[in-house]
Amino acid sequence: MTEEYRLVMEYGARQYEDVLALLAEHGYRAHFTQTGGMCPAIEVAVNEERYALITDADGPLSWEREDHRGWAVGVYEFEDSSDPVVFETAEESSLEALMSLLPSIG
Repeated sequence: MTEEYRLVMEYGARQYEDVLALLAEHGYRAHFTQTGGMCPAIEVAVNEERYALITDADGPLSWEREDHRGWAVGVYEFEDSSDPVVFETAEESSLEALMSLLPSIG
């Protein structure tokens, strides 16, 4: 991992510290990640077979928190991560709106 990449990822994680703290507070193991092409997301460990990605409602998570709009939660299987097995969205950007989607993680 290059120093520049590490700094960029740390910056992204700092933008969503409140989200990561809230997820941890509710027992979710989550971390800031990128899904390829530097498309940011928050990854949540579901179990040995599935993981969830949290993004903006209409695309990748915004790098700047002030640009964040809505939430999407997609649950994927490690064996076939091309299409989500569950996908829920909320147009509202509040933490409460995100929490309302988390039961879909399972």
